[in-house]
Amino acid sequence: MKHYEELTGGEGRRVFYRAERFDAKTLMSSISPVINVDDKSFDLFDISMSGISFVSPQNFSWLEDMNKDVPLKLKLGSTEIFAGNGKIRRIEPHESQHKVAIELTKGFLDIQKILDQHDDLALQQAVTVGLADQSHLVPAAYKEAISDAVYMLRSIHTVLDKVENDLNRDDSRRDERIKDIILACETKALARWKEISKRCLEISQSLGNNETAIAATKRYTELVLTPELLPGASWNRAYLKPLGYPGDYQVMNFAYNLNLEGDTAYAKFCHRLGTSTGEFIATRMTMTKQTIANLSAKAASKGQTRFKVASLGCGPAQEVANYLKTSKLPLSMEFTLIDQDHDALSYAYNSTYPQVARLDGMASVKCLHATFLEFLATGKLFRKLEKQDLIYAVGLADYLGKKRATKLVNDLYSNLSPGGTLLIGCMRTSEESLEWQVEYVCDWTLVHRNEQEMLELAREIDVEATREVAVDSTGHCHLLIIGKPE
Repeated sequence: MKHYEELTGGEGRRVFYRAERFDAKTLMSSISPVINVDDKSFDLFDISMSGISFVSPQNFSWLEDMNKDVPLKLKLGSTEIFAGNGKIRRIEPHESQHKVAIELTKGFLDIQKILDQHDDLALQQAVTVGLADQSHLVPAAYKEAISDAVYMLRSIHTVLDKVENDLNRDDSRRDERIKDIILACETKALARWKEISKRCLEISQSLGNNETAIAATKRYTELVLTPELLPGASWNRAYLKPLGYPGDYQVMNFAYNLNLEGDTAYAKFCHRLGTSTGEFIATRMTMTKQTIANLSAKAASKGQTRFKVASLGCGPAQEVANYLKTSKLPLSMEFTLIDQDHDALSYAYNSTYPQVARLDGMASVKCLHATFLEFLATGKLFRKLEKQDLIYAVGLADYLGKKRATKLVNDLYSNLSPGGTLLIGCMRTSEESLEWQVEYVCDWTLVHRNEQEMLELAREIDVEATREVAVDSTGHCHLLIIGKPE
């Protein structure tokens, strides 16, 4: 317990108390709040008892309205939850827009009451949407394909349950026999699963830009097919996203380790089907590891004594751990691993450091914990680092549109040493792409690109830079390889 004499007040401008502010979209995540100012609608940025701020496009000028009383309304969907007046007190840049701060002059915001209204409306909305039958928007051929998938999975479920129940629990070979049956089921099911996936991909692509039909088809998939796969740890984690974002390091590890995870034979089968579907994760890792090996050996042959590598969005960094298992390195290797997930960095460090220690000063690994936004501002992120001989981001461009991905490529390229190499990975568009499994079954949105679209990401880079696209052995992903002139 502190004595009164030990209690410190604010310093500088913090002496002037200001009502606590809350991020609007975090506070009201189900229904985005909107503010109407002079009958114009804007996205709410933050909120307090005595004021609000909103984001405005640059083409709106608010300077003439500074310190003037303006009428305003706060809405959740079509429901008005507050009406009052306020004065515009501050205008400041926010990304490519303006953030406008308003101090209320009439009325106040009861934050708890607003939250209760939001929760009530969100509940009503969830019930309305949840019970709405839009299955008529789902193509009949798609329903048939989903039915085929469910029938296959339930048939396998029945077989595996029977095997588990019939085998004597005292049989010393029980686990081995169950494993053999699971792998036999996988062998038979995989071809059928790929055929069904191809049909579903074709049908989903035929929906074009019909957002209503796409949403109905995705919902149908998640209600009918996805639950059949969720006993499998790989599908479960990809769909439920326990760390709050898709494709976390544990999903990667599932593909690397290929263990039969699960408490039942069917759970193990589903997990195995998931890791087989995501085989590209392992092949992509192997391609990256081989690139590190080839480039470092080439650098050593030219007399170079240090080779600096940075991985952006490193995840478990399995390729680094595998590379460092070599008996001897061609030169001193310096790895910088960057990720938004502290647990991923912890895993990566724990798996690589024993190899670093074994190599007795020939290798080093340092980890940087950065946010996703810092990923996109790579110039700032790399400012404290030396120029790198190899930079790779093999699982990041999948989440970025063309403009952001192009900027990322440009920024990373500028942080290469002369003669350095940049690797950018992305999911590949093809007749057998994983777009349907990822998007419709797992609710995991990724950008898929063809070879030309990959090359387009490097269109603003030096014309003298080399560019090539390498496809992995599964055909599901590819790497854009950019070489900086020496």
